[in-house]
Amino acid sequence: MIYRDQSVFLCRNQIEYLILKTPYKLILFFFLFTIALSSQTEESSLADLKRKVAESESDSAFVAHKIALIKYVLNRDIDTTRVLVNEVLTDLENIDNSTSPFYYSKRVEAINYLAIVDAKQSFAEKALSNYLKALEMAEKIEDSIVLGFTIHNLGMFYRRQKEYNKAKVYLKKAIAIKEAIYQDSDDIALSYNMLGVTHFYKKEFDSALTRYSKAKQLYKTKLGKTKVNGNLALLYYSSKQYDKAINTFQENAEIFKELGILSELSITYQNLAASYNGLKNYHNAILILDSAIALSKRIKHKERLVQQYASRSSAHSNNGNYELALRDYKMHKAYYDSINDIDRAKRITALELNYQFEKEKLQSDLALQNEKTKQRWYLVLLLLSVLSALIIFWLIRKNTRQRLDLSNERLQNERLEKETTRRELELKESELKNESLSNQVKHEFQEQIAVQLQEIIKLNDDHAKTKAIKSLLASLKSTTTKNTVSTNLSAFIEKVSPEFKIKLSTDFSFLNDKEIKYLYLMKMGLSNYEIKDVLNTTLASVKSTRYRIRKKLKVDSDQDIIQYIEQYSNNDIA
Repeated sequence: MIYRDQSVFLCRNQIEYLILKTPYKLILFFFLFTIALSSQTEESSLADLKRKVAESESDSAFVAHKIALIKYVLNRDIDTTRVLVNEVLTDLENIDNSTSPFYYSKRVEAINYLAIVDAKQSFAEKALSNYLKALEMAEKIEDSIVLGFTIHNLGMFYRRQKEYNKAKVYLKKAIAIKEAIYQDSDDIALSYNMLGVTHFYKKEFDSALTRYSKAKQLYKTKLGKTKVNGNLALLYYSSKQYDKAINTFQENAEIFKELGILSELSITYQNLAASYNGLKNYHNAILILDSAIALSKRIKHKERLVQQYASRSSAHSNNGNYELALRDYKMHKAYYDSINDIDRAKRITALELNYQFEKEKLQSDLALQNEKTKQRWYLVLLLLSVLSALIIFWLIRKNTRQRLDLSNERLQNERLEKETTRRELELKESELKNESLSNQVKHEFQEQIAVQLQEIIKLNDDHAKTKAIKSLLASLKSTTTKNTVSTNLSAFIEKVSPEFKIKLSTDFSFLNDKEIKYLYLMKMGLSNYEIKDVLNTTLASVKSTRYRIRKKLKVDSDQDIIQYIEQYSNNDIA
């Protein structure tokens, strides 16, 4: 019997043959070289995805990269996939605004992947429950992309449950949704391909071939084309063209081996073994099934192990080895029961494991003991290497954090220095303005007196000089001079400190002109004595005016009046 999905691996018997026939050092070199070549691309892709997750600068990028990582790991490590999916669902619960359309659609996508993991690990009821939950959520937000993804997955679920009519309905609906929103051609091809598989299981071979042809036209990636090739190989097998089927399966197996997709690799070998059975080449079929079983155990796919043990039991029986056929049949039954009866599965698995352990113990001999010892040493070296790598990684990370802390501290100091410098500049600028204002007012006042004195000096008549001097004194005391000073003060304040003048006129309109004039002079930094001289008044009058201003503003005697006015936005006046 031939099965869906695809895969390839070097079987155990072939490895034992190489160890017996090839020098040990050459085997070790070949083994390491093969691992490096086959895993280089996969490790690079995995490392890149992990780096993107770690370096995500926002919650949305973090969730998107982590779901991309889930998609990559899905067919490589099913247990890790489940852990990652649960982490994403937990993260989404803790993110602010997690009910936004973006995060809501990502939650639906994560639930889909959780259902896929449940289905792959034979938890059919949990899988269906999660699929239906995802479908309800996708319909609620009317997200066509997520809806198409969910409906496609439901079609896949019903196909695996052999409910082919339901599967066809869901897959056709998924195709219609995807084509309506012009999704990626590979995504549409995937649904066409799975619909073809459903027709194949219904033995509707013409319909299956039509769907496969459509999918092959749409697929752009190498991996996508392998899916169609695998299905075509199944058609070759069904028409008993076993040689064509074998060639197609082997071609796909090499691609899955290159990409490191273990799940597809396992089923490809299973199908390849079925093709060898068709040619009655049972020896090759058994060797290939060894590899398929090893892979299925590695990815913990119980349903596949049920099929593969049954296939190998049949191959052993056809090859005349009934003892091994019985052994594999028991393993087939144990895994079958483990899927359908958990309690019974535990008992059977425990007995089977004990039996296998005792049998392997009895079959061990001294000739292989040295080899096992060497393998243990290599394992110890590997563990030490891994431990060393972890320590180095920890040290590098610690060093990086320390450098980051130092960098943050330097930035903090630089900010502090800049702030201090800025405040000093502001203080100096304020002092210069005040000094300039004071000097300008004094200079203007002195120029007025100097001009009048020069005019007096030019007079020849003593009587006229005496009269002019009296007139100058009267002018100094007159209102005109005071108004000139006030005008100059107002213009200068408006030039060097317009915000002060605006604040007085808007927030302190209850002050009279004389009080505002005093405040202008105080803003320039003039003392009481200097104000007295400028306004030609008494010191008592200056102090009295200052007192009235404090009373109106309700400012304490120990508080600076100008500072209070400039910071008025933080104060209230009744």
